[in-house]
Amino acid sequence: MRQAVIIGAGPAGLTTAYYLLKETDIHPIILEQESWVGGLSRTVEFEGSRMDIGGHRFFSKEPEIMDLP
Repeated sequence: MRQAVIIGAGPAGLTTAYYLLKETDIHPIILEQESWVGGLSRTVEFEGSRMDIGGHRFFSKEPEIMDLP
């Protein structure tokens, strides 16, 4: 089995892993130093309030990327 190591579970790392699973025979292994996924695109709780950090809308000029489900 072929494998690829992806460093980071942010939008780019998760999209890469998804693509590898759907379109190739490569098995991705994602390494993330934090206890959550999403990188800067996440919601955090602080003193009882929730706040969005980073972008929550994915955009690319590449139609193939935007067409991913």
